[in-house]
Amino acid sequence: MLNSREPELDASNPLFVRKVASMFCRPMRAGAGLVVALVTAIALWTPASVSAQLSEVRSWAIQLQSVDPVEIKLSPYDVVVIDYGFERRSATAFPREVVDLMRTRPDGRKRLVLAYFSIGEAENYRYYWQDSWLQNRPEWLAPENPDWPGNHLVQFWHPEWQALLFGSPNAYLDRIIGAGFDGVYLDGADKFEQWKRRRPSAAPDMVELIGAIASYARAHRQDFLVIPQNGDRLLAYPNFVRSIDGFGREDLLYSEREPDLRNAQRNIVESIRRLKPVLAAGKPVLAIEYTTRPDLAAAMQRELKELGLIGYIARRELNKLSPPIFGCGQPDCSR
Repeated sequence: MLNSREPELDASNPLFVRKVASMFCRPMRAGAGLVVALVTAIALWTPASVSAQLSEVRSWAIQLQSVDPVEIKLSPYDVVVIDYGFERRSATAFPREVVDLMRTRPDGRKRLVLAYFSIGEAENYRYYWQDSWLQNRPEWLAPENPDWPGNHLVQFWHPEWQALLFGSPNAYLDRIIGAGFDGVYLDGADKFEQWKRRRPSAAPDMVELIGAIASYARAHRQDFLVIPQNGDRLLAYPNFVRSIDGFGREDLLYSEREPDLRNAQRNIVESIRRLKPVLAAGKPVLAIEYTTRPDLAAAMQRELKELGLIGYIARRELNKLSPPIFGCGQPDCSR
């Protein structure tokens, strides 16, 4: 799960590039035998069917705190995910000129810059938040998440919540599109799991929401990318796989709650089995694992590559870009 805050910016001044980068957020809440289990999935990988924008992607990174646009520009990654911002104290965030700067590498080649976008929880530091909601809570807003202060589970299928997400000039997605991002990295797609007992249609409701986001964005920009994170069970819906351009998956190999503890092998194999429809459709899986150990990071990266996934290894704080040994295991991540 990802969350973030935005800097104060002066979009009219093109010389503020480094000062624009101070952003604040909370971190994401996040073997050899697998190769045999996944032979079929990898064999079904068909790069020719990947969209032109994603066909050459070999590396990716995500940074949600203290983003420096110049550092992003100079990095070797093919895809970078950042948080666009919209803190309540300011209506500004990264303007189009800075997004363009991050998109252009020193040699002139382009990378994809995606905006983090939470759709499963309301965050009390976003521009849309209203303090009155705590005294007179909208029917779609749940109590605060005890594990993530400031975050509230939402009835993501509710029209009032969706109106905050997209469909008007002041909506979150519309602002992201206007800033020139290449797409969105959707956090909270897995929140349907927390509603399914109370709402049996929670999973198809999430499929419908993400499909609506994709359709709306592509009506404005045909090449706009939509990549949700987690919620593997949604991949059982063929229309969901068709609507997305790739899939993000965190903590596939190692535990979310206990650092450097490997997940049970049966759980890893089952998770990879669920990813097969994405691989079969020729769409990339962006995998992220967390560790502070360079040796384990290199091993994680090798394993993810063997599985046909595009890996990124980071510290869970996500407050800086990983060095090559963490990020992709080689000096040039695009090689």
